[in-house]
Amino acid sequence: MGGFSSLNIGNRALHASQMGLNVTGHNIANADVQGYSRKRLSLGADYRRDTAHGQMGFGVNVISIERVRDTHLDAQIRGQLMEKGNYEAVDSALHTVEGILKEPSDYGIQHYMEKYFDAWDNLANNPDDQAARAMLRTQADTLTSVFQNADKELRELQSGQNAQISAEVNETNKILREIDTLNKEIVSVELAGQNANDSRDRRDQLLKDLAERIDYDVRENESGAISITSGGNILLSPTTVNELEVYEKPGARQGDTTTLSVRVKASRREMNITGGRIKGLMDTRDSYIPEYRDKIDTLAISLTETINEQHRQGYNLNGYTGFDFFNPAVTGASDFAVADTIQSNTDNIAAARGGSIDRAGTNEFSVGELSSGEGWVNLTRDGVTQDATNIVNGSVTVTVSLTGGDEVVLEEGVDYAVDYRSGRIQMLNSGYDGNDKTVDFDYMSGNFPGPGNNENAVRIGQLRDSLTMGEGSRKSMSFGDYYGSFIGELGIDRDEASSNLKTRTVLIQEYEERQDSIAGVSLDEEMSNLIRYQRTYQAAARIITTSRDMLDILLNL
Repeated sequence: MGGFSSLNIGNRALHASQMGLNVTGHNIANADVQGYSRKRLSLGADYRRDTAHGQMGFGVNVISIERVRDTHLDAQIRGQLMEKGNYEAVDSALHTVEGILKEPSDYGIQHYMEKYFDAWDNLANNPDDQAARAMLRTQADTLTSVFQNADKELRELQSGQNAQISAEVNETNKILREIDTLNKEIVSVELAGQNANDSRDRRDQLLKDLAERIDYDVRENESGAISITSGGNILLSPTTVNELEVYEKPGARQGDTTTLSVRVKASRREMNITGGRIKGLMDTRDSYIPEYRDKIDTLAISLTETINEQHRQGYNLNGYTGFDFFNPAVTGASDFAVADTIQSNTDNIAAARGGSIDRAGTNEFSVGELSSGEGWVNLTRDGVTQDATNIVNGSVTVTVSLTGGDEVVLEEGVDYAVDYRSGRIQMLNSGYDGNDKTVDFDYMSGNFPGPGNNENAVRIGQLRDSLTMGEGSRKSMSFGDYYGSFIGELGIDRDEASSNLKTRTVLIQEYEERQDSIAGVSLDEEMSNLIRYQRTYQAAARIITTSRDMLDILLNL
């Protein structure tokens, strides 16, 4: 029996050495595979109890093949990946915003605002020069185009976040489905008493990929299957996958931008995502970009209102007053535009100024005094002693008193026409001939000083440095200061996101290096193991050869 025992011992040693060679070869083959954990052969002495001699050695026993990995480091890496994904999305979006606004450069809003006010200064030097007026209109058109394009690109960036959110949700679902498959594979293997090492490596890598997209908690049960929860929702259990979907949340639409939210598809329960790339995409779409758009809208509206207010106090080349320079119906940067009256004729640019805008006394007309077909009727101001000349363009309102005390405000161009310079009105609609009428308007108290006057152009040019912007009624900043502070805020936001991203990247690299020192494959170590298992294999073969020779001698006696 001794010879046969030696053969058995040699056979076990051959098997163990062969397994060692296989494990070593597997490690070498996967040395460059991301997420791979080196495998280690666990061996133990095999023995039996002998009544005569105690424990008798029966060679080596292959206990298991184990993966070498620090799961605590994996949890730390996943936590940092959730933060990294968030800041990565924010940093990328803010980098794009900086590219859209092009500050500081010769192609940004700040540069073209300066060029616009320079054109007013040039017009002040040549108030009746057609070339100076044409240049002012051109600079105004360029300025409004820059505002419009900036808003358009910001709006497209904001909408583009939705497409990225949808893509990330689809990738999240794909990862969850693959983890579910690995869950079942791991349970099947480990219920048989073996280690599903490579399946666990793949699952750990997928958990990292998932962490870059959403925040979650993970738990593993005694069978080896994991459960994933996020925001109070179960995304994965040992038996089911609850996929996510995007949807348009009622009442969450931001102006012209659809706001997509994320929910669990089966339960329709909304996800409260607090980390990962999806969180960063939502933050840029819902907070950062709308804030920047609002800032630019505020600047466009303030430019319109401030310049129009001053421009209305001036006279055009023909002595008319009350014209707007920019479209007064502006709602933001998207419709910031030069007024049609200026666009059609640069003579309407009001460079001259005389007097101030005042409110006229009410003109009241009884039935028959202001009727359709009666021709032009003179308006008066300051009682009835002075004709109303230099009426502010667009300031006339005509109110009709109806039977029963109700009033109707008529529409200029439909119900009446006004000659603003001469101060005359004409009714166009006979439907109100049988009613009393009231006419209100503003007028410029001074007279037209002539086309060579530049006072209004000078005053508009001075608005460049005037304190016209600020919170509420407190004006503490110029247009340039306001825009500069906004660009400064953008820079701070970008620096914060970039700094946080770099910090998380460094921490992840540090944790990965520590994990690699534990789980990574060292080719030097594996080559040493290769030689060691080769030698033990050769020695085991010699045991078998020697035992065979001994048995041959015994059997031939």
